[in-house]
Amino acid sequence: MLKTFDSRYNLPGRKYFSTAIPKLYQTVRDQVMEEVSEATYFAGTTDLWSSRTMGPYMSYTAHFIDRDWNLAPKHLQTVFFPDDHTGENLAAGLKDTLDSWGLQEEKQICLTTDNGSNIVKASELNEWQRLQCFGHRLHLAVNCGLKDDRIDRAVRVCKRVVSVFSYSWKKKRNLEKFQTELDLPQHSLITACDTRWGSTQKMIEGFWSRKRP
Repeated sequence: MLKTFDSRYNLPGRKYFSTAIPKLYQTVRDQVMEEVSEATYFAGTTDLWSSRTMGPYMSYTAHFIDRDWNLAPKHLQTVFFPDDHTGENLAAGLKDTLDSWGLQEEKQICLTTDNGSNIVKASELNEWQRLQCFGHRLHLAVNCGLKDDRIDRAVRVCKRVVSVFSYSWKKKRNLEKFQTELDLPQHSLITACDTRWGSTQKMIEGFWSRKRP
């Protein structure tokens, strides 16, 4: 394909990529490490994630103000974390993260996390100041405000309808057809995520805007 596109282009081989990518990674890592090392103090944010194949990962981001007084967040890593997500293991994993980037614990003024009991315990074990995540607290507050039987039933009905369209290519095809006939933009229905209140809002908005088709 590339030869047809431009016969002058010489596609690098496997050997090139196997050496170039690690070099590029190391160059960027050294640059980021140098920037972070200049911070007088920094704050951290961390969270646990699951990939689409349900692989467990832990991320860490450092936030600091640089010499020009600009806020400089640096996402340092998202690492595979196959160990049990106990407070003890998370505490050790977070310490290893700081060590691997040459960061001193005493310069970390606080660590922002959700309210998971394991990460709360990890912060206590490391004797780190912990700050509750505003987004997570807002999510809990919104969900608490939505605890109404009428709202709950409406959301469940909406989820079921969206689910039917998600698993049926025929219904997707027909939805596209009717959107075209009604001169509406082609939009798919949005699935709500239980841990993201905003996704429920978007699901309902999308459902309502596609009511006719």
